[in-house]
Amino acid sequence: MTSEWKCAALAALASCSLGSAALAQSTGLPASQIPDLVVPPSGLNLGNTSFGDGFSTLKPGVTLLQYVRYSDITKITDANGNDSASFRNPRISVVTSVTQLSVATPFAIDGNRIGFDVLVPITSINGRFDPGGMQLRDNGTAIGDVTVGPFIQFKPILKHGRPVASFRVAVNALVPTGGFDRTRDLNQGSGYWSINPYVAWTILPTKDWEISGRTQYLYNFKTTRIANPPTIPGFTFRDGQAGQLLYSNFTVARTVSRGISLGAGGFAVQQLDNDRINGIRLPDTKRSALYVGPGIHIDRLPRWQINANLYLPVTTRNYSTGTQFNLQVIIPVL
Repeated sequence: MTSEWKCAALAALASCSLGSAALAQSTGLPASQIPDLVVPPSGLNLGNTSFGDGFSTLKPGVTLLQYVRYSDITKITDANGNDSASFRNPRISVVTSVTQLSVATPFAIDGNRIGFDVLVPITSINGRFDPGGMQLRDNGTAIGDVTVGPFIQFKPILKHGRPVASFRVAVNALVPTGGFDRTRDLNQGSGYWSINPYVAWTILPTKDWEISGRTQYLYNFKTTRIANPPTIPGFTFRDGQAGQLLYSNFTVARTVSRGISLGAGGFAVQQLDNDRINGIRLPDTKRSALYVGPGIHIDRLPRWQINANLYLPVTTRNYSTGTQFNLQVIIPVL
């Protein structure tokens, strides 16, 4: 839930050459010189869920999940994974609070529970850059894009009476309700709709070990909304479409005491195709990242569960990067 995509896009824009005056005054620009103005949305589940993600209640009711995410972005990388020369000492801090209501309805199919989720984020962005490079203006604090969609939680798979695996399948929509100021570079909202199906899973090879993950896909629809577009002779923006994403969270953990597990987790993201502007695919605009770090799961509080994860960047391309900390609190309310 950061502004990685926007920062990387503006880095690519700042480093591209606009060519000769004759070219700039022509009716269009080559794909390599068109700025990447529409990028994948922020607010994605990149490591927000971790321990036991494949499990959820099979009984009708409402569960409140509260997330707090802090990202300390100190580097913006280009398509080769190197520091972008367009920025001088970038420092972007992003704090996001997400409130999720997970509703398990009275409806079930052969014991597999049908439900739906609603997630409402509030994000605060504070960006600072040293003189001599690009300056990105942030949009302060605002509501982000709301996520809503149905899910089906499958019954756990049992072996000798012990659960060994559990799965959940969902299809979410990202609704462009977030803060979007056309005069700002770093916004909470994307300005367009996205569809986000996923499979959450947990495997328990022994009673003390777990392997969990959430495999996700994102399809972004076209938009005519962009924020703070540059003035480029010979270029007129009509529409844009961010590339598709495949990304996954992963956790390996061991129970070390009653109600306490320690483990390592992370997330990986790969953009599958380049962004498009005016129907033209822009070269070298695919984003990718791999983060890993330690985590702890606490299930000793009355009815509450807590997951805490620290994520450190391993490799990034076309991405703004830095240390990220995520806290998830799970509270049954009905």
